[in-house]
Amino acid sequence: MGVPLPELAALLRHDPSKVPSLFIHGITCDSRLVKPGYLFVAIRGTRFDGHAFIDEACTRGAAAVVAEKQEKVLLVPCLIVPDSRLALAELAAHFYGHPSRFLEVVGVTGTNGKTTTACMIEHILRAAGHPTGLIGTVSVKYRSTVLPANLTTPGADELQAHLAAMRAEGLRSVVMEVSSQGVKTGRIHKLHFSFGLLTNITLDHLDTHASFQEYMAMKKRFLDMLAPDRTVFVNCDDLGARTLLRNLTARVVTYGHNPQSDLQIADLATDPCGTCFTLFVRRPVHTHKFTIGPLTLPIDLRILGAHNAANAAAAAGVALAMGVEPKCIAKALATFPGVERRLEVYRLGKVTVIDDTALNPASLEAIFAAVTHLPYRRLLVVYALRGRRGPAVNRINALVIAQWAQRLSFNALITTNAVYHVGSNDTVTPEEEAAFFATLRACGLTSLHFPDLKEALAAALNRIRPGDLLLLLGAQGMDAGRMLLQELWNECQVDLFPGTPAEAVPAGT
Repeated sequence: MGVPLPELAALLRHDPSKVPSLFIHGITCDSRLVKPGYLFVAIRGTRFDGHAFIDEACTRGAAAVVAEKQEKVLLVPCLIVPDSRLALAELAAHFYGHPSRFLEVVGVTGTNGKTTTACMIEHILRAAGHPTGLIGTVSVKYRSTVLPANLTTPGADELQAHLAAMRAEGLRSVVMEVSSQGVKTGRIHKLHFSFGLLTNITLDHLDTHASFQEYMAMKKRFLDMLAPDRTVFVNCDDLGARTLLRNLTARVVTYGHNPQSDLQIADLATDPCGTCFTLFVRRPVHTHKFTIGPLTLPIDLRILGAHNAANAAAAAGVALAMGVEPKCIAKALATFPGVERRLEVYRLGKVTVIDDTALNPASLEAIFAAVTHLPYRRLLVVYALRGRRGPAVNRINALVIAQWAQRLSFNALITTNAVYHVGSNDTVTPEEEAAFFATLRACGLTSLHFPDLKEALAAALNRIRPGDLLLLLGAQGMDAGRMLLQELWNECQVDLFPGTPAEAVPAGT
């Protein structure tokens, strides 16, 4: 079984009569994954150029090659294309039978909240009995299969393979995160989305985009992929998201605190046990599938943070548009366990620990805002600097931390580069470190800095007292934070208990 090479050549506008009649049994852009009979697509990456691995792919048995250039004669057919990334997406979609055409694909994009919102939607749909897959930052989930994720939005060949496997397993729906990088590099080219969702647009990813304007343009490009007979959900509380509402071809449904929102968040309340609000739909809202409301839906979440009310409202809106009963949605959200390293709360003896992958100004703001609703005696923060993302985001992150340090009266700010726990793609550069600490100093704030994450955590444990709140913040540099903290605590022969925040006096007293 396979796809004839002439058939694939025709997709790339090559004359199929000039291509050998052989069958292609797999497609990949990773030379290490090539097997006999595969088509290897050479892609120019940010770190490696796939054209340098054509010989390796042929040695492994590649039956043909697609490339943007051919520097020497090959023993296998080589199809030259202007853009091998787009070619890979088109070939993979065809090879796997365009599986997104047979699935309801929900694409979730935005600077922050993609992972939590996507997981909420998947959780609701599964609870309602809808066989649903998930493709995102944390994992890729089929019915009973959970695979670790390498990218927020996988490469086009991997993405189409996942969708085909989900279709083969009888899934009806797929929820996937759509990153700006995934749009820019053509990973979602040739996908068919039933629903789109935009959570927000704030400062980030300046390392992979020429400007913030380009970053916004990638979000807009995704929304424009949805046909006029499809539906897009947009957070109208967010200025960046609102700017993209103009000239969208798909149906638009807005959500947020604004009374003019189609889905309005009201009566928001947060406490140490979670977040609750009421979702109002005051007039019928028409989507391409089901009409939503009017309705009044009380929602109780076990997770903290006012920003999670927006995530839950978006998830509820998509579920309503897919025909899930309101009561089922409320019940599912009440049991949503949260997502790893997204405002994750646990106990360290009589100390409360919050672990969050805070990586940009908006996500830091959301975490510190959530802290204002928690009881604690003293606040200690361990923050891992952002590596390989440029001085700008580190400078602004430092500014946000300094502002909240004054407001919340940090007892200790401990920083780290996590040198032994990040790869080369996430190593903090001297320029990033200098930008971060120069900003802290300009704000009159200093930190206790350790290059090593474990040393930083040990310093925090040496200062911790019963009733304190410890924040572990940062992206890749803090991924190992909880595990290392557990190890350090175990050396003290004390257990780490998951649970609710510690008994303490209210914040700020």
